[in-house]
Amino acid sequence: MTKVGPLTSWTGWDVRGGASAEPAAAETFTRSAPSGPGEDAHYELIAVAARGFRPPRFLSTVQVPDEDHIDLEEERGSEALRRTWSLLYQRVAETSPVSATPAAIYLLGVNPPADATDRDMEIFNDFYTNVHMPEVAERRHALRAARYEIVQEVKPPYRGAPQFLAVYEVDEEAASNRRHAGPPYATGPEVWQRHKTPWRLWYRRLASGEPDE
Repeated sequence: MTKVGPLTSWTGWDVRGGASAEPAAAETFTRSAPSGPGEDAHYELIAVAARGFRPPRFLSTVQVPDEDHIDLEEERGSEALRRTWSLLYQRVAETSPVSATPAAIYLLGVNPPADATDRDMEIFNDFYTNVHMPEVAERRHALRAARYEIVQEVKPPYRGAPQFLAVYEVDEEAASNRRHAGPPYATGPEVWQRHKTPWRLWYRRLASGEPDE
């Protein structure tokens, strides 16, 4: 596993006006999507596997070189899109470097137990990085998986942001078959067993010039 990577801004967007919104708003967001592999990307929500949480329709991710040299408050949105939240995460582990452009991502937000000690967190992170993440990546037939830890809640989502994000990059076939298959995942240590997963989201990656559906 590669550990400690760059900072990435994760921003959620919704179309202003809801059902009565200008249809071109989504198309414009799609046309502005970065092309090719990399952590700069635009996504559109395709499925939610969690209750009590309404995620944004769109996500944009931007890799930032230095926390001290970017003003994330500049992400003000536009007349067509409103920014619902903006979060700064640092990549802490990945199964492999970026080498291909995925069709979609399976995005999970994970919180450790609130009473976890420093030693508990060492155990938690070791299991998460070296056992659970590779296990999920294999079962989901992921092209790549990465873990992120929160650095800053620039504009917090409702109920706050999870401490960790796990991102599983998948192809079209894996994105269309979103059910868990195979035996149960490893139980893990006691501190892992008490974690919470408030976000279980599927987003398709948008490509420049792709028409909105």
